[in-house]
Formats: sequence, C-alpha cells, structure tokens
Amino acid sequence: MEKEDLFYQKLNNKVKRKICIICPTIYPHLTNSDSGSDGGAELQLKIIGTSLVKEGYDVKYIVDDYGQSYIEFIGSLTIYKVPLRYRGGSNLNLPVSWVNLLKTIIQIDADMIILKFPRELLLPLGFYKGLKRKKLMFIGQIDRDVHPKLLIKEENFLSYLCYRIGLKSVDCVVAQNKHQENGFKNVFKRKAVIIKNMTGLDFRKNNSKENFILWVGNTLPKKQPEKFLELAKSLPEYHFKMIMAPTKKKPDDGFIKNKIHSVPNLEYIGYVPFSKISQYFEKASIFVSTSLQEGFPNTFLQSWQCQTPVVSLYADPDGVIKNYQLGKKSGTFSKLREDVAYLMKNDALRIKFGKNSEKYVIDNHSQDAIISQYLNLIEECLK
Repeated sequence: MEKEDLFYQKLNNKVKRKICIICPTIYPHLTNSDSGSDGGAELQLKIIGTSLVKEGYDVKYIVDDYGQSYIEFIGSLTIYKVPLRYRGGSNLNLPVSWVNLLKTIIQIDADMIILKFPRELLLPLGFYKGLKRKKLMFIGQIDRDVHPKLLIKEENFLSYLCYRIGLKSVDCVVAQNKHQENGFKNVFKRKAVIIKNMTGLDFRKNNSKENFILWVGNTLPKKQPEKFLELAKSLPEYHFKMIMAPTKKKPDDGFIKNKIHSVPNLEYIGYVPFSKISQYFEKASIFVSTSLQEGFPNTFLQSWQCQTPVVSLYADPDGVIKNYQLGKKSGTFSKLREDVAYLMKNDALRIKFGKNSEKYVIDNHSQDAIISQYLNLIEECLK
C-alpha cells in the first residue's frame, strides 16, 4: 500500500519531471511563424509537449538554428538552440554538432528524452542515457524506419548504423501502425507500443464544400508532387489546388512552379502555415495523396476531420481507408485518375465517405485519448 501511495504521489508531482523533446525543425511551429517547413512530425511533437506542460511536466525543446537566441521562453516552454550543421551539409560537422548537443542535454538534465527524428541522434543519446541513467523514447516517423535497405539507399549507411546501434539503448519505442510495430519486432528485435497520431486542427464548423481537388505536402521526392500535376493534366474538367512546403533538403519549389503554366486547371498556392491550412481542407471535395511511403500521415487526419475523403496512390496505414470507407486506395496512377473522377461525379458517395472520415477521427485520434497513452507510457518508463 505504501508503494502504491508513493506512486500516486509521484504522479501528482510531475512538475519535477523534466522532458526534453529533440526536433530540429519544430521552431517555426512552436513560434507560430509563417516561415519554414512545419510538417506532420513537428505537429505531433508540439501537441505532445504542450499537453505534457498542462499535465505538470517541465518540457524543454532542442531545435536547430533559425537565427534565434540560445535559450528562448514561449509560454511554459523552454527552447534551446543547437545547430546541427551536418544535416544538409558535410559530415565533417557531425562531431562538433553532437558535442554541442550533448552539452545542452547535460545542462537540461531531463528525466526523459523524446526523439522522432533525425534517427542517427539515437547513438549519442544512447551514450548519454547510459552514463546518466536517464530514459530515452523513440517515436517512429515513417514506415521506412523499419526497412534497412530503404534507409541505407535513401539516406546513408553511417546514419543507418548510428540509428541501429542507438536503437538498442532506447527504453520505449512508439510505432504509428501495425506495420511499424512488426518491423521493430522482427528487424530490430525491439518491442514497440502502437500510439496513433492525433488531430491537430479544430473540428470544422464550415459545412460548405467547393469543387476542387487538394494536394498538401512538401518538396521531398517521396511525396511525388509531379504525379499531382500529371493527374490535373489528365482531368482538365476539374479544378486542382496544390500546397507545398519547402524542406531543408530541397528548399526550392521551382521544379513545380516552372511547370504550372502547362496545367491551366491547377492553382499552385505554395507554402501555407499550419495556422491557416484548415480552410483548404474544409472546402476541398477530395484530398489526394501521391506519396510513395508514409507512417500515418497527418494530412489524412486533417482531411478526414474536415469530412474530406482521401484518394491515396499508395499509402493506407493499417488498411483504414478500406476498412472504414474513408476514400480510396488506388495502387496505380490509372486507377488514381479513375477513382478521383468517380468520386467527383458521385456526390452521395463522397458525402458518405466524408461523414465516415470525421467519425473515424473522433473515435480513434482525439488528442485526449492519444495524450493519455503517452502519459501512461512515460510514467511507466520513469518508474
């Protein structure tokens, strides 16, 4: 009974628990800036951090260099700057970057470190947690996290080696879907807990839809934005809108903008900050995904909670699109074209898929339900 009382006393005294979340590209999201790239992974880590603060945790973020001070305070959050100059640059900068990272982590002295990306940081973080007896959580980002050949091909062997070795030191692993859970178990011999992504937008209040097809993504090749241009060309009777965020690896969107003139029914909007993205999901008739590979895309959740069905070329995490009737998974480009055209002509089916989508998100991805799972996992690891 005394042990039980001690546990609940700790639970009610979380202010002493320090959590450090490392995410190099989250700074624009934390500051609600209209500049930079703020993708799904950043959104999830922002929600996790701000929710932990509400629960009484002391949350620190480590981010990359955006020209800010070394330490900034935004509300109850503390943000530390650690330039990781080897990312997008020479690996010769890696030792200095890691040393500076470890200096800041030692200064923060957190009880738990949470990392989603970059994966290779698991190596120095594993070394630190071993020396200081701290806890380390890794959250899977995309399905490639459990495919060594793809990791080596699309990144590099050094990054993969650091990730593989570092993963052995992690105290708890979070997977986004069943495929990732099986991969961590079978490939890396690590048990993972499935915690789904959570919604980041307020639920839609505008019930009016406009007659356009939406694409939202970034400039990375895996998103295949050129496929959306090809789709728009093949369906000239419909209006298409394209929102694309720059990335550090590919900051220039000229490879798309230079082709827009040949697609008169495509409106290229470019970058839209997260704070203004909901209006596009609310008004779109269909959201199209052309990605080669995803984990559990936040754009899907954003679309579904706005009653906008998804037509996906390849991605369908755990088969939810098919199982819950949330849109269509095409598999080939010709089928993608066929599915989009069919749904645009079939108002009743599109509305049905839209209502299914909103219900699915409410039942499976609400912030309260997902955050409670993270809280339970964190407290379990910190025992």
